[in-house]
Amino acid sequence: MALTVFVRHVQDLSDDGGFKFKFCCDRCGSGVESQYVSSKANLLKTAVQAFSIFRFAGWGAERAAEGLDRGLRGKERDAAYETAVHEAMAHFRKCAGCGQWTCPDHCWNDRFGMCEGCAPSADEAAAKRAAEAARDQAVAAVSAQPQPPPLPVLTCPSCNAQVQGGGRFCQACGASLANRACGSCGAALSSGARFCGECGTKT
Repeated sequence: MALTVFVRHVQDLSDDGGFKFKFCCDRCGSGVESQYVSSKANLLKTAVQAFSIFRFAGWGAERAAEGLDRGLRGKERDAAYETAVHEAMAHFRKCAGCGQWTCPDHCWNDRFGMCEGCAPSADEAAAKRAAEAARDQAVAAVSAQPQPPPLPVLTCPSCNAQVQGGGRFCQACGASLANRACGSCGAALSSGARFCGECGTKT
């Protein structure tokens, strides 16, 4: 018997004692767990094992119990799965647009009877556009901020080293940068001057 096709993500939470399944929304992955169903095959196996202990039947009864468990468990699991599927279907909605089974709380647009992927909610779409606009504005505001001017590069009158960022003394030789003079005409230069104001010579 073919099993009913339902959500794409199913977790089998069954154990030796019984069967349990978790069905997950095709869009967000939130899940619904089925009720735990005890395995009748396991109960029968336990009864045969207990009987074998009291009757001292030995390994023959033990092997019979194992075979009984293997033979019945597969059919019993399929039946438990089918019951769990029909139980879980009440907690999901099938989209007519894409065929996905989705949860009604987060992924379903009840107004159009379709999933949020095929028919996005107007409120959610507006909120998404507003969030994107706010992000773009924040990025634009950071980009539009005035950049600080580049730090001046001075030439030490003593050792001719290039001094980045100004300051009162040369970082190479320690000479004062406050009282600079043009090397060509001797005119006084300001601390940030790159050319002489008198003769135009580059300092």
